[in-house]
Amino acid sequence: MAKGFTGTLLRVDLTRNTIEKVQMPEEFYRTYMGGTAFGAYFLLKELSGAVDAFDEKNIITIATGAATGAAVSGASRCCITALSPETGGAGDTQLGGSIGPMIKRAGFDAVVITGKAEKPSYLMVNDDAVEIMDAGHIRGKTILEAHDVLTKEHGTKNISILQCGPAGEKRVRFSCLMGDLNDAAGRGGMGAVFGSKNLRALVVKSSNMVEFADTAGLKALARIGSQRLPGSGFPETLKKYGTPGVLAPQAEGGNLATHNFSRSWHKDYLNLHGATYEKELAAGSTTCFGCVVSCRKKVKAELPWKVTDRLGGPEFETLGLLGSNLDITDPAAVAKANELCNNYGLDTISTGGAAAFLFECLEKGILSKDDCNGKELGFNDPEGLFWLIEQIVNRQGIGDTLADGLVTAVKKLGKKTAPFAIHVKNKVPAVHMAQVKPSLALMYAVSPIGADHMSNEHDWLLSSQADISKGLGILGNGDASCADLNKVRMTAYSQYYYSLLDTLCLCMFCWGCGSLFTYRDLEDIVKSATGWDCTMFELMKVGERRVAMLRQINARQGFTAEDDTLPSRLFEKLPDGPAKGRCVDSKLWPEMKDQYYEILGWDRKTGNPKEGRLRELGLEWAL
Repeated sequence: MAKGFTGTLLRVDLTRNTIEKVQMPEEFYRTYMGGTAFGAYFLLKELSGAVDAFDEKNIITIATGAATGAAVSGASRCCITALSPETGGAGDTQLGGSIGPMIKRAGFDAVVITGKAEKPSYLMVNDDAVEIMDAGHIRGKTILEAHDVLTKEHGTKNISILQCGPAGEKRVRFSCLMGDLNDAAGRGGMGAVFGSKNLRALVVKSSNMVEFADTAGLKALARIGSQRLPGSGFPETLKKYGTPGVLAPQAEGGNLATHNFSRSWHKDYLNLHGATYEKELAAGSTTCFGCVVSCRKKVKAELPWKVTDRLGGPEFETLGLLGSNLDITDPAAVAKANELCNNYGLDTISTGGAAAFLFECLEKGILSKDDCNGKELGFNDPEGLFWLIEQIVNRQGIGDTLADGLVTAVKKLGKKTAPFAIHVKNKVPAVHMAQVKPSLALMYAVSPIGADHMSNEHDWLLSSQADISKGLGILGNGDASCADLNKVRMTAYSQYYYSLLDTLCLCMFCWGCGSLFTYRDLEDIVKSATGWDCTMFELMKVGERRVAMLRQINARQGFTAEDDTLPSRLFEKLPDGPAKGRCVDSKLWPEMKDQYYEILGWDRKTGNPKEGRLRELGLEWAL
């Protein structure tokens, strides 16, 4: 077996109450390499036909990558994959912190869970000792409360906890998983998958170390990351302010979701910028295992709302979706909303999108306070937002309607509300505006996991005319606003690359295009970890294979090209701000989709992989 990997997967069947340690051949590892590809493999291999995400047959996989556990910046992530309760198709999300390295240290490359426990349970992994334990005493407790109970029982040293929170227990379809206290596996409803399996948490303890092929090579890469950080641009900004540090330049470019995606900037955007947080609410920072960037900024406040520093601080996406998109620009208010979501286990993006939908329906008079338990709600209303979050978590009143996502909300509240439900496949887009970024307009629609801003590089890459573009084989050039074949090609090729990062479990803040590390460094980290002498061609095929597997999962779930749509609002011209007049081009849009399908070898009519492309990728078994 190659170094870097342990060669062992932990298989848990909660229905049968069984635990197996399964060895897989090296060919399996070289073909799929970890992360999302591992999870997609088991969904395709072991499920046949359409399966509901809440069915006990659903398989959730927490998988590491080849270099997970190495003290190299950006190498600590893990991927969580299952059928998504939010979209009904393939679900995938990632998080950093220490849970990935701890799983690898305990001797496992992935934890693969199926079935449903008879009673509330948690999975305890203490190196080789694995046990399904009673979680009745933490049922209903917040993330913070449950974490304190579990660390009191199992200690605070060499431990990491992944848990779903009360929102997941109640199957809120956009509930997340929290790693320890401030690492969120936010998207796709993985918390609800845990909840549907009566699984509250995964607790991992280990004091072991991971064995790699070339420790000197990994140490050299760690030094390179440290040396390149000063003057690195984006990574250096993250070091100083975290992702809130990009808010001002994004807003000034007209790329900040505002008032339910109807505008792309807010006049008070500077209130939410990273420098403002640093001045008013700063409470230090935390970092993922072995990373010099330390991009996760903590916040703390006493007035007008008390905010603890134990649950992290809002990221750029949160500042948009729980901030400007709701016309809330008080940084303490957004910090409090973020704390509530983290403590209950809610995805801040989808929560903000659900709130914006409701607030605009109320603003337009389509709904009234009678639909909200007599509560007056609206934009620029922090207290109303806090109340609504509680309603969603507890599935009470209007909160119960929103907890199943915007598709269900429109069905229950009436067709007149549909124009204000901004989603793709029931998943709310990120703060980045599709009207301004054509590559994201395309990726929001075609991504197998629903609207996602991290599945490809953004539009600047095509206009860079630099080696970071040419190195991915991107032909041609164009400005950031173009929506031609060159842009489609850039979107597809960069999707392969970022798919590779989500297979190797590498952070795009360090390993993305134009970040700390180069494509040659990527080859080096795989070789140093495993001993494999991989070329970039082989690695890009791994990324492409992952995308095709996720899309094939969706094909089995009944998805077609007709599901690759965008909300009508995104085709409307922005009314003001730096991006005034911009929109998704309705004339070019159909052609962009067709070009994308053809580049990926997918059928234009169905939007799904052709047999020949699956065979070319070695996925004939998934036909």
